[in-house]
Amino acid sequence: MVLNPELRAKIQASEIFEALNIAMSETVELEVTTWLDCSDLDRLDRSSLGHRLHTRLSLLDGTIDHEIDLKLIDNPAYRELQRWHIKQVKQRQDSLIDNLASLGKMRNIFLSQNFGSK
Repeated sequence: MVLNPELRAKIQASEIFEALNIAMSETVELEVTTWLDCSDLDRLDRSSLGHRLHTRLSLLDGTIDHEIDLKLIDNPAYRELQRWHIKQVKQRQDSLIDNLASLGKMRNIFLSQNFGSK
């Protein structure tokens, strides 16, 4: 995992509360892309690098955007792949929600320990 420089600096400076706030703000969006080799779909279309299923999910504004390559939409050979892609999105969404809840709990513990004793 690559940490953004601001988050890394906050952790190194032991500014955990600020680091948790940054981490939580970066944990609200998810993108899942499933790429296919274009030669599998259309041997005549060699100019394209590939075809894809792409999903962008934002917990912040509650949007889910799906992009499905036109060659995949009505192709029965790729229905199972589409189901697999949606399953991967759901698994990652569940993981994202769990991780965000864990960050929120850590933030609350930090708040209660640092500000509850004053």
